[in-house]
Amino acid sequence: MTNQQLAGILLELFEKKNSSIIQLSDSDIACYGITDDDFVQIKETILQKFNNGIKHLNKNQLSNIIERINKSGYDEELVKSRLKFYEVDKNYIIEIMDFFKNFTMMNIQIDVSDIDADFKGLQVASRDDFNMIINQGYTGDWVITPSSIKVNRVQVASMNELGKFPRGYYLNADIEKITPIKYDDQIRYRIFIKNPVVVDSGNRNVKFNVNPIRYID
Repeated sequence: MTNQQLAGILLELFEKKNSSIIQLSDSDIACYGITDDDFVQIKETILQKFNNGIKHLNKNQLSNIIERINKSGYDEELVKSRLKFYEVDKNYIIEIMDFFKNFTMMNIQIDVSDIDADFKGLQVASRDDFNMIINQGYTGDWVITPSSIKVNRVQVASMNELGKFPRGYYLNADIEKITPIKYDDQIRYRIFIKNPVVVDSGNRNVKFNVNPIRYID
């Protein structure tokens, strides 16, 4: 789990802070690309960081510091002064500071090619809802050259600003088949998928290229 992903899941837990019981289910962190062997340890680490960190801020305090960071960038002394002003117990300062450092990394601009360094295959950028893609079983129709796909995998990178799957989310899947679809005098291709997995990279400032298609091998 990256620092950006950690900040994202801690923010999600903060939204549940007023619940009588704070729980973290496997489904809550399933989109972070964590292996089964690491689930238990990572869940414990996340809850420890939350319970010893931003859990001890209220909504207005958290929003105030985030607003200052978004406006002027991360300033360690500024954050420390705000926490002192809020009279936060010194035992929670380290984890809270770590959260804001990681939160800052969520908004550093990265190129779409860098959201998943291990991926090989066809990458496409789309505003389509991932649940729709999974339910219909395909993405497209795309103007591509099928013979240029060297690894039989597809990655759909979200271009959405809002919604359940905003920028930083991507869907990885095996390509089951590629079917040509005729559009007047043009041939586009519908990519049927299997074994789809949705991943949240934790990066929210993703830069896209003019061409939504990339062949990665």
